[in-house]
Amino acid sequence: MVMRSKKRQFLRLMTLVSFLCASITYLLFSRDDNALSTLNLNPHLGRKDKGDLYSLVQVVPQKAKFKNRRKNIIIVAHGRSGSTITGDMFNHHPSVFYLHEPLQTVERISRRKNLTYGTLMTDVLTNILRCNFSKTVTEDIKVFYHESHHPRASYALGSPPLCPYELTDEKWDPKLCYPFTGGLLGNVCKNNYKVTVVKILISRIAGKSIRTILAACSPSDIDCQVIFLIRDPRAVIMSSMSVNFFRDPASDESRNYLRSFSYERCSQTEENLRFVKNLPHFWRKRIMIQRYEDFAVNPLKAMSRLYEFSGLPVLERLKMWLLQRTNPSGFEEARKECVGSHPALCTVDDSKKAINRWRWKVRFVDIDIVEHYCKHVMDMMGYTLIDRSFALMHNISIPLFSENFEAEGWLVD
Repeated sequence: MVMRSKKRQFLRLMTLVSFLCASITYLLFSRDDNALSTLNLNPHLGRKDKGDLYSLVQVVPQKAKFKNRRKNIIIVAHGRSGSTITGDMFNHHPSVFYLHEPLQTVERISRRKNLTYGTLMTDVLTNILRCNFSKTVTEDIKVFYHESHHPRASYALGSPPLCPYELTDEKWDPKLCYPFTGGLLGNVCKNNYKVTVVKILISRIAGKSIRTILAACSPSDIDCQVIFLIRDPRAVIMSSMSVNFFRDPASDESRNYLRSFSYERCSQTEENLRFVKNLPHFWRKRIMIQRYEDFAVNPLKAMSRLYEFSGLPVLERLKMWLLQRTNPSGFEEARKECVGSHPALCTVDDSKKAINRWRWKVRFVDIDIVEHYCKHVMDMMGYTLIDRSFALMHNISIPLFSENFEAEGWLVD
């Protein structure tokens, strides 16, 4: 009798355990696929690559057909990498709803409301890609683009039907623009423009990783592509120093700030490149790597490549606009357009000179430090090390980047 009683108790226990396991399994797998994908892609949850890559593989079957879905392009770059001129190239296209660094909005809201930045960033970006604008986001956009005198940061937000006049019209005045509402912005985004393009700096991305961007892109109703801009780290770091992103005291011969900045920027770039390399085929074909140097040598060729990737036609007036911005012969006309704009929002520069400017403005010892911390990413991207050669550094007839580079072979045409 005792044995039978124990056996019954054991069977009841096993039945209970089986029921609990089945319930847990059901709960896990009956959850919304999109939410699960987004959750697993969050860089703040657990270990990095294996979990994230698995989640990305799981998302692929949901995204087999994008024919009827709105296209979104996300430009990702470190500061001083050519992101302003690249973003402005899209900003001037009549089919593009362009937002300049919308993560600045996330930063401001996060500070004001004391919200977790990473979660807020993913939520706001996902909604922007759906043309959804909350009241809080809409109010911040209004302040940045109109009340703070940054109208040319987004031609879409300063043009009809949101304003009565085009930005190029002398009668244009932010006070005449119609009151912003989330519904109005959403309708204009969806109905007046075929493509949404946003420019994002890596320094503002939670986790400093493209992984987080793909989390915002993971819902099945969002069609996302990423343009990853990369520039020679020697040029990026020296340009960053020239605009006071960092500065070593004259008395600090060890150059600790330079070392720290070089390590940080190049390790972030390398980690993102390796992440992209290991993505499934579906995602790799939706990512483009664009070197600044290739753009600077032939801006029109780069424009054609970027527009083709984004599904946009190349318009003759945009070719003219780009030549005015990158060739000295057009600077006078280009600077007229930039009058009243913040310098960070309007680039006018001789692109061919910009490639090599750092080579005659930087101390030799500083270049040595940058190359020490950036060697691996420079190899991936086809940049030639000076390796303490004074003659090579100052001979600008010799380009310091190769035509082909390792990382371009990772992506799918």
